Amino acid sequence: MEAYGFIEKAVMQGRVSHAYIINAAQQQAKDLALFLAKGVNCTAEDRKPCGRCSSCRRIEASNHPDVTITRAGGASIGIDDIRQLQKEIFIKPYEGKKRVSIILQGEKMTVQAQNSLLKVLEDPPGDGIIAITTANPAGLLPTILSRCQVLKPETGQNIPDHHLYHETMVSMMEEDFTRASAAIDLLVRDTDRSVEDFLDYMLLQLRDLLVLKLAQKEDLLYIKDNGEFARRTAERFTPAELGRMIEAVSRARENLRQNANAQLTLEVLLLDIQEV
Repeated sequence: MEAYGFIEKAVMQGRVSHAYIINAAQQQAKDLALFLAKGVNCTAEDRKPCGRCSSCRRIEASNHPDVTITRAGGASIGIDDIRQLQKEIFIKPYEGKKRVSIILQGEKMTVQAQNSLLKVLEDPPGDGIIAITTANPAGLLPTILSRCQVLKPETGQNIPDHHLYHETMVSMMEEDFTRASAAIDLLVRDTDRSVEDFLDYMLLQLRDLLVLKLAQKEDLLYIKDNGEFARRTAERFTPAELGRMIEAVSRARENLRQNANAQLTLEVLLLDIQEV
């Protein structure tokens, strides 16, 4: 399901998350974040967002008191910027149903700023939503990634469902080099499957493992039918080790986007995981 449809469905069903990471180019990610803000505050009776009501129009014009945007004033987004967001997100909405805080180019947050934001994500306000846009998720701390739903405009939640993805990841995590190498060969030759989709699948799986490790709540898992694998695997690794794996997969995705060889990228990732 593409992301706009995913958000519409979540809004209509009242199942909007407290935090999202929108992984896309800058303007595309901002548009999707504003679409989310419109959806949760739209006053139409039927399909939301309608784009026509006063709330939708004011959000589009950047003139809604319950929707704020945090962006880098210079080279980075600092801790003072996030502290201001913290003050605002816990205030009850003035006019709308939800207060929405959008952080543009979230990868520009300093480590201190991200750690400050983490406090909000760990204890989110009931009436607040945080949307972090980024073209480079590798610039975000693994603990931030683990507490947000990840959206990509063209693929929504982007949970590829394919046995080969799972088999490749399992063989990598279990340090079975022969099996993993064979799975990588199959994946690279499979013209119906995308290596980038596989890496997205790995990021979501690793995010699930981190959630199990930190929160021990299976209802927060993205990939519901892999609960047994997630429980078994989470027991084998520390949060720090899972964080390093997330960083390794994020680097692989970035290398792939810069036209690195897919086979070599996955083989390097396999070695990185086995060295964790």
